[in-house]
Formats: sequence, C-alpha cells, structure tokens
Amino acid sequence: MSANIANRARIVEHFSICKDHRTRPVSYPMIEIIVLVVLATVCGEEGWEGHVEWGKDKLKQLRKFLPFENGIPCPDTVRRVMERINPKEFRKAFIAWATDLKERVSEHICIDGKTLRKSMTEKGPLHIVSAWSKKNRLVLECVKTSVSEAGKTKKTNEIKAMEELLDLLVLKEGDVITIDAIGCQKAITAKIRAQKADYILALKGNHPKLFAEAENFFTQALEALEFAPMMACSSRTLGHGRSDIRQVFVSTEIDWLPEKLRNEWVDLRSIAMVVRTWKKDGKEHVQKRYYISSLENSPEKIGECTQGHWSIENDLHWQLDITFREDDSQISPTSNENLRVAREMSLQMLTKETTYEKGLRAKMRRCHRSEDYLEQVLLVGNF
Repeated sequence: MSANIANRARIVEHFSICKDHRTRPVSYPMIEIIVLVVLATVCGEEGWEGHVEWGKDKLKQLRKFLPFENGIPCPDTVRRVMERINPKEFRKAFIAWATDLKERVSEHICIDGKTLRKSMTEKGPLHIVSAWSKKNRLVLECVKTSVSEAGKTKKTNEIKAMEELLDLLVLKEGDVITIDAIGCQKAITAKIRAQKADYILALKGNHPKLFAEAENFFTQALEALEFAPMMACSSRTLGHGRSDIRQVFVSTEIDWLPEKLRNEWVDLRSIAMVVRTWKKDGKEHVQKRYYISSLENSPEKIGECTQGHWSIENDLHWQLDITFREDDSQISPTSNENLRVAREMSLQMLTKETTYEKGLRAKMRRCHRSEDYLEQVLLVGNF
C-alpha cells in the first residue's frame, strides 16, 4: 500500500466527527486509538490488552495511516477513550464510512435483536436491535436496550426498541421491512407505512384471533386449490444432503377477515403462508409459517423476503458470535456498543476480500501474519 493511498484512509475522514471528551492535553489522539482498535479487530484481537500488544508489534504499519508520535497507549487509555465515545456518533460515522454518503436505493431491510449475554447492565444483559440491509450487508441503525431474562420484560423492551429504531431509520418507498413475530405490532405497521415502505411480519400465537383466522383460511384453501382466492409460487433448494421445497401461498382477497380485525393493521393487503417441506433421516418434515403484509400480488417477493430475513441471523449475528466472540465480551455496555462497530467494519472488509477462499477466522489469522494481506483487505474494503 503506497503512502498516498494510506494517507487518504476514509476512516480518518469519517470518524473524525466523533468528539473527544478528554479535557486535558492528550498524548494519544482519539482517531489513532480508533484506527488501532479497528485494525487489531480485523486481525482477530478481542480485548484492550490484545489491541495494544498488536499495535506495538505493528507500529510501523500503523504509521502509514497516522503519525502515532507517542507510540501505542496503555490498555487503560484505550478502554477509557472507547468508553467515552458517544455510540450514536460512532454509529453515524460508521454508516457514513460504509456508504460514503451515496444515495441509498430501495432494499430489503431485516430487523431483529441480539443479546450480548456477558455484557451486563443493572437491568440485565445488553440487547441490541438492528436494522440490517441484506443487499449491502450493512447495519443501517441500531438501538440498545437492557433486557431481563424473564419473558414479558424482554419482549416489551424489544418492541419499544424496534419502535425507536423505526423512528431513527429514514425509509424509502420500495423498502420492504421484515420482522419476526415479536415485531408483529399494530404500531410498527403504522410507523413503516408512514414512510411509505412495505412490511412483511411473521404471525404467530401472540395475535391469537388473527392467527386462527389465517390458519383456518389456508387449511380450507389447500383442500380446494382450484377455488381458493390466492396466488402461489414454489422453489426448491439442495444442500447439506437434503432437498428443501418452499411453497408460498398469498391471498390479497382478505374480505374473509372480520372488518374490525382487518382495519387494526395499517394498509394490510395480504396474508401469506409459507410451507417448507424437507426430508431428514428418511422422514418427511413439514413446517408452516404465516405472515401479514402491505404488499399485493407478490408471492415471489414475499417468498424471497421471508427466506432472506434470516440473513440478519446468518450473516450478522452468527458471525459476530462465532467469528468475533461477541457473546463472550464482558467489557462495559458502552464500550461493547462501540467495539461492535469495529467488529462490523471488520466483517465488511473481510467479507469483501475474496481472493483467499477461506473462512473469516482464517482470513483474520492471515491478516495477523501477513502485512501484505492485511493491506489487501483494507484496499478491497475501501478502508
């Protein structure tokens, strides 16, 4: 990596908006600490001591980006700085870095929550609800909440966090929001439609009357398909030694729903059932899921989005847990919020680098071993 390329590192430009709340003259500028943490995370380091030790070993490489005139700070300094950065400012800087402020096109946005089990607050473990762009593999916004492990408190807090998240998101006409059953709430449909986006929400027993109506309709419809007022599509996937068949049935003629029940949901235009059939150990398994949506005449779209919703679990939450060991992190909640941004940046850059056809942990180890490969990852990731 040439000095000119390094000196134009976009992270320096975008993350300089974060305020340094230290009042005394400082020996270690905040942007240097941010760069240290991000690059050490790319190389698989997980704690403040690890970040510092990596920085000492790679000081010459770090100086391609910034002066680091006083070398590498101690772990306590790194911790204090990361704790004091405003998480909202840090998230805003990350989104600006990831998108470079280009206009966003309409897309599929998945909303789901994840608990950081060992990052404790007074009210319980830290829980973060994220809005995930499936197409761009990017967290557009997130909201933290503290949740108890007792069911009702956890659900109530997560629903409130989802509502707050939708207030922060700037949605576009053509966006499609998918949320699991916990987000199947009347207020949530109102917030989504107020910004002219569409929704597909999983429907389960938390709305027993609507669920019973949907289940009864599709049970009868499947017995007389030629007369049923619905559209359908199907797809088949092969993998892991099994064949999965997904059938999507959508009814836009929903006058069979009681009017009062139908009108409680803003712009409810269709109800869908997704039937997944697969064989395992010689036995056939069938799973039925139900959804409500503001979309019309779109069994293919509903099928694509309901299947694609799991991208937030597989491509974000699973990677944060398995690759970056997020669940094991016991640092303070604020630090964990900010360190999560560093993890997401690392995830983006490591995923974009495709010449080394290995898993993310292997890529991280190679970044640690090879300065050339680390610079390749940074270049491909537009660091």
